[in-house]
Amino acid sequence: MALIRKIALLLLLSVAATLAKAQGFSFSDLFNQASKQKQYYLQQIVAYQAFESELKQGYGVVQHGLSGIANINTAELNAHSTYYQSLQQPSSAVKNSAQVQDIIGWQGSIITQFTTLNQVKGLTADEQSYTSVVQTNLLKGCNDDMTDLQNLLRAGTLQMTDDQRLKRLENIHADMQDKYQFTQSYCNSVRLLAAQRQHDTNDTNTLNALYETN
Repeated sequence: MALIRKIALLLLLSVAATLAKAQGFSFSDLFNQASKQKQYYLQQIVAYQAFESELKQGYGVVQHGLSGIANINTAELNAHSTYYQSLQQPSSAVKNSAQVQDIIGWQGSIITQFTTLNQVKGLTADEQSYTSVVQTNLLKGCNDDMTDLQNLLRAGTLQMTDDQRLKRLENIHADMQDKYQFTQSYCNSVRLLAAQRQHDTNDTNTLNALYETN
């Protein structure tokens, strides 16, 4: 009996040791796994915080970048608006140009010369009709030139630089000068013709009067 008890006790102790060893391994393994899991979670948290920080920085760059682009676009738009508004405003160099006064003066002289010419006697019906056509065409050309001049000097009508306006003014000046010079030449020729006819008529009447007297 004593031997049996000793054998049973040894078996019990062996089983207990085996269980204790198994339990010790299990608890250690669980602890290690928990420690590794905790470390993994900590690494994930650190990585997430780094990603969040980068995301915020990236959003800030995008936000400031878009704001900068908006500011640049606004400044560029304002610059263009100012530039185009300046193109609609004729400068004092254009408005006070002596060529403007020349154009106005020549147009007035053309009207006056043809008005005077219409009162000249001694022209035939065909000559009067032709003179009327010449006058109509010239005055129409003058009106076109004056319209161009008014548009050139009026603010908000044309979009041109000062150099372009001065060049256009020079062209109008040259056109009106041609009309003025032609008007002078034509009207003088018609007056000379009428005066010559009147002189011839006077001479004829004088001769007739002499012959009648004799």
